[in-house]
Amino acid sequence: MKQDSISDKKILVTGSSGFIGSHIINKLPKSCVVTDKINEKIIDLRNRNEVVNTEPVDIVIHTAGKIPQVDTHTLADYFDNNTSATLNILEYCLQKKVKKLIFVSTYVYGYPKYCPVDEIHPVNPQTPYTMSKYLSELLCKTYSDNSDLKVTILRPFNIFGKSQRLGFLIPNLVDAIKNGTYITITNKESKRDYLHIDDFVSLIIKILDVNYKFETFNVGTGISYAFSDIVKHIEDITDKKFNINYNENQKTYINEIKADITKIKNKFDWQPRITLEEGLRMTLF
Repeated sequence: MKQDSISDKKILVTGSSGFIGSHIINKLPKSCVVTDKINEKIIDLRNRNEVVNTEPVDIVIHTAGKIPQVDTHTLADYFDNNTSATLNILEYCLQKKVKKLIFVSTYVYGYPKYCPVDEIHPVNPQTPYTMSKYLSELLCKTYSDNSDLKVTILRPFNIFGKSQRLGFLIPNLVDAIKNGTYITITNKESKRDYLHIDDFVSLIIKILDVNYKFETFNVGTGISYAFSDIVKHIEDITDKKFNINYNENQKTYINEIKADITKIKNKFDWQPRITLEEGLRMTLF
């Protein structure tokens, strides 16, 4: 979507203070952005009255939700903050006659039966977080089927970049190398697909201008890297060595997770531009 056509729209970005939401807002004209805040207080998306009383917009980009954190959230936290909140956003869309919803979901396929993973791969959420996201997708499908709402669902595999909170591999490594702290990496040869946040935001901007009734897309680079590769890249970039311990856990070991991005490349004429090394440099400095 061109900047002049964006400025004609009102766009609600939920999770505006979060990692993905804040990066999206930074790339949109201020005149068109509506955040999930009223007088600097974040709207409680679990409260339907608060949500449906938000000002009307043309498009919603829904990024808000509880992310996985070890031993800090109960089962109900994920379903209240992810699934129920998405239901309230969908009700808002209906009541305010919102034209389009972009829902940022997650990797919902569990242990891959084949790789790269495409959109027709069996869905098998393995955690409360991924189940809460998948149930949210099903709600989006139901609302789209029974209204005029257009929905695009994005399933990012591993997004990284500046301001990402601790608890994920790359921000944990960045924090450890900067502060010289000890870090443990489990299953160092396990491979994942990493996409820089700027590439993800460029995709979001493209999607604003393309309408499908309901579509789901995997988002990644189509390239996978072992955890040990990430470690080496960061050591080479910083000219420092980690204080690191490697261990193995066969119960959690997955050889490789990599996105098949054929569908999204073809539909949106989009492809990642930032290499892993470039993205790590942008994150580190």
